[in-house]
Amino acid sequence: MRFYMNNDRGFTLVEVLASLVILSIVLTSFTVVFANTNRLAVSNNEKLVVINLADAYLERVKANPSEFITPFPPTIQNASKGKVQSSFEMNSKKYKVTIKISQTTDEFNKLSLLNVVVTVNSETSKHKSSVEGYVPYD
Repeated sequence: MRFYMNNDRGFTLVEVLASLVILSIVLTSFTVVFANTNRLAVSNNEKLVVINLADAYLERVKANPSEFITPFPPTIQNASKGKVQSSFEMNSKKYKVTIKISQTTDEFNKLSLLNVVVTVNSETSKHKSSVEGYVPYD
């Protein structure tokens, strides 16, 4: 047993300092990676909120077009080229919702459609999403 423990000196100060420097470099790199991952996750969450909010507003226009389009159905003189803007707050962040409606007619099938473009801007960040859909009218 004594054969294995013949060195009782321990570690020198230089060895301890070198190991602390190496350990701190490794831990600092992990901290930077975790901080960047957290920042990216928050940014992606904001993007998902903007995309889903735009989709939800487009579905609201499809479900009840008379809420957003006045008069409904639009007349030829009106041409329905208005922009409906509203502000929406979710998770203590404000979003600006813009609904742009333009009238189109399909010459081949004689269908009358309203082209609806919903754009959502985040007021706190630079995230923006836009979706487009069509609403039929007679």
